[in-house]
Amino acid sequence: MPVEIDRPVAADEVVLLERATPPRYREWLIALMGGIEALPTEFRDRMPAPEDELKTLLARMLPGDELWLARSRRFEPTALIGNRGIAVVRNGDAVWYRIGMHH
Repeated sequence: MPVEIDRPVAADEVVLLERATPPRYREWLIALMGGIEALPTEFRDRMPAPEDELKTLLARMLPGDELWLARSRRFEPTALIGNRGIAVVRNGDAVWYRIGMHH
């Protein structure tokens, strides 16, 4: 059985940070990991296009929906609590969320 990586969320579960596109999400995530140079070559060589990486999340979008960079409401990176990711936002509220990085 395939694992679902996109999950429905209530608006109060995540904090919206910045409107995004799939390429912007990729750029942001790589920056959080220390930049493209910090990633192993084998990983860089096999990275799918941002649109392919997010295809299941993009398929959940309806006309008028937006992608936003987001983080969990409880967020204390120094205590290894929380995560960052990307959300589908509908009418100003997050409705789907994919974790990109745990802390």
